Amino acid sequence: MNIHSKNLSFTRPILVSFAGLLVGFILIAVLVTLNQRKDIIEDYHQINRNFTHNLAVNYTASILSENDYILDRAVRFFASNDELNKTVNVNREQGLRQIMQLQTLMPRVSSISIADAEGHYLRAPQVKATAESQSFDPKTRPWFIHQADSSILSRYTDAYTDYFTHQQTITLYRPVVSPNGVLRGTLAFHLDLALMGSTLRKMQSPVQGQYYVVNRAGEAVLHPDTGELFRQLVSPSLMAKMTNGEGAVYDKQTDTWFYYYSFTNPDWFVIFKVSGETLSELARHESIIVAWGFALAAILIVLFGLYLRHTSRTVLMNIISAINTGDIKQAPKLEATLSKAIISNKERELTWARQATIDALTGCKNRRAFDSEVGELLSNGQPFALALVDIDNFKKINDTWGHLSGDIVLRNVAREGLQVLKPHGVSLYRYGGEEFAAVFTNETVAAAFELLDEWREKVATRSWREEGLYVTFSGGFGEWHMEPLEQLVASVDAALYRAKQQGKNRVLPVDTM
Repeated sequence: MNIHSKNLSFTRPILVSFAGLLVGFILIAVLVTLNQRKDIIEDYHQINRNFTHNLAVNYTASILSENDYILDRAVRFFASNDELNKTVNVNREQGLRQIMQLQTLMPRVSSISIADAEGHYLRAPQVKATAESQSFDPKTRPWFIHQADSSILSRYTDAYTDYFTHQQTITLYRPVVSPNGVLRGTLAFHLDLALMGSTLRKMQSPVQGQYYVVNRAGEAVLHPDTGELFRQLVSPSLMAKMTNGEGAVYDKQTDTWFYYYSFTNPDWFVIFKVSGETLSELARHESIIVAWGFALAAILIVLFGLYLRHTSRTVLMNIISAINTGDIKQAPKLEATLSKAIISNKERELTWARQATIDALTGCKNRRAFDSEVGELLSNGQPFALALVDIDNFKKINDTWGHLSGDIVLRNVAREGLQVLKPHGVSLYRYGGEEFAAVFTNETVAAAFELLDEWREKVATRSWREEGLYVTFSGGFGEWHMEPLEQLVASVDAALYRAKQQGKNRVLPVDTM
């Protein structure tokens, strides 16, 4: 007769349970992967926006503000005391020297022009006298034509062809207005756009992409490749979507993201162009890693399910065998196991607490322990005294024998202090750098000076490995009289400072006068 019953089978419930867990895990993994892919792309959008912002603020804006600052200072000079007229008409040779001196301050400016209101002008570097140069009329130049339209503010011209170089250029100009409001002329900086854009080659973008600066028409005004200058790099339709500020625009036709930052003067846009395929590939790469992790976890779930099925059968067989034979191997009791776990956990907790309050280099308590323990004394109103100790000439020790020797000095000065103070229950702290603090409670205040002086003597008479090394310290000491801690520390620090002034290698009390 078959006595096997499905009601007594535990294999099937285990397999069904783990199958349910596995299916649920797979569904969760798919949802998490898809959501993570979305988050990854959004993170890269934020990274690219930050890169565009930094490129605009830390590079482009700094160049523009530097040029504008120097232009402002120069205009102020030429606006005073009829300096523009002297430069252009009275003493042109002296004026040319002045403009050339200004030119040396402007590495990103190819040339400088200055003209009075009637069109008499001076250019530096000076152009060779030819028939073409003789016929040059500054009144036809954009920087002269619009001088009265720009009020007293600096302006950038649109791109135009330079009369002498026959190259496309942009000019930063500003009218020269006398203190009484009379228009004297114009000062213009002709920008070297190729040199300004060459620095972009050194930039390192977070993802593969192109970055450049365009005008409102989408034409490149700064570009790592000088051959791209004044080419249409962003379509007018995309430029129309870029508001004054910063953000990102997506071009569906080319599957491209344009991250931008706009300026108002000049009307330029810093652009970081990234392919949508690049972002998808980055997200795909990171998602694959996560997917493989989920796949491995699913395999482990299956293996653990099979292992549980096997071990549960083994355990039940052992129970049945024990019932039949009465042979039971004694295992550790639960209470003993739990107690051992509690003790181990407490030991780890004490170890971590010690690491959090002990300075690793010197073995003294650290600043965190000082703030906590002194704060407790203040809260409880317990009398105490504070000493601050600072190693004399410690910077010279580091500079002469190196920082490794400096660490050895710190460690041994602390060791001498611990040997003197610790047996008396005095806490020693590394207060900061080469400075230590000692806290004397009510029972040890009377012996404080004797202990500090003993410590000082041990350090001063100690022999060191480095030849010529002599180490001392100076200190200040004061008792707490219910004042705020900051006031006590300040008075003790002042005593320490007096000890330094009086020749060092001494400990002085707080001046109560």
